[in-house]
Amino acid sequence: MVVSSCGGSEDSAASSTEHASPNDTAIEKSASQTTQPSATQPAKRTIGSRIGPDIAGLYLGMTPEEVNAVMKDYDASIRVQDTSRYFEYNALGKRYKTDSFLVATHGQMPGGSVGLSVGYSYPPSEPRVVSITRGHRQTTEPLTQADYAKALIDKYGQPVADINNGRTDSRAERTLKWKLAETGDTSCVLGASIGNSVLDRFVKEGRKMATVDVTPDYAAQCAGLFEYTLRGEPVTNASGTIFDVWAQAKSEFEAQAWVQQQVAEKSKTGTEAPKL
Repeated sequence: MVVSSCGGSEDSAASSTEHASPNDTAIEKSASQTTQPSATQPAKRTIGSRIGPDIAGLYLGMTPEEVNAVMKDYDASIRVQDTSRYFEYNALGKRYKTDSFLVATHGQMPGGSVGLSVGYSYPPSEPRVVSITRGHRQTTEPLTQADYAKALIDKYGQPVADINNGRTDSRAERTLKWKLAETGDTSCVLGASIGNSVLDRFVKEGRKMATVDVTPDYAAQCAGLFEYTLRGEPVTNASGTIFDVWAQAKSEFEAQAWVQQQVAEKSKTGTEAPKL
């Protein structure tokens, strides 16, 4: 199966068009294979309700409509852009594609000073936010790392990890990490890639995992990402991430089953004997 993409927009949103190759996602790799059953979802970790902390008022579990409203409230001048995709698959030698579906929404401030992005869960379920990122570039009166970190701690509480590279110049880097509640304890990914598959980005002990080894049971143990990285002293670039790895992985396993079901339906055999 090939994953392609198409853009779609409303009056206030621009459209984005991307093209994914057959090797870009785990969904297309396994759509023609037997899909493994989904693991039991841990308690309270449901997609479809606002979950945990926020970045700029954006929460995990939000609908696209809520995201659009929050981004506009964040700043009236923000430019909002949606990205959509569709799945292509083969059945009995014929090519099909699903209806397009929303995978991401991006908000960009004029001049690129702030960028907000969210990634959504895949169909067949309704799209809900599973990942959020914020990029902040400040070249006018930037804050010191200490002051920026204080603002983050005032908002999110004490981090479980506070790591810096020991520098005090433009290459200084400090990363603060928090535990994302209701997620597992296994580190599975290095970061969020908004709107893209997560199943082919799993790592274990520093090495990329084969997609066949990424099972629902394993993905259910993944820790969520909740971190901010501050670059420069003073801070000229800051990036924040909240990512429920299991929520996205779960939706991808369900999407695999959904596409495989469509393949099976279009591959049904007939019963009428041929005229010989």
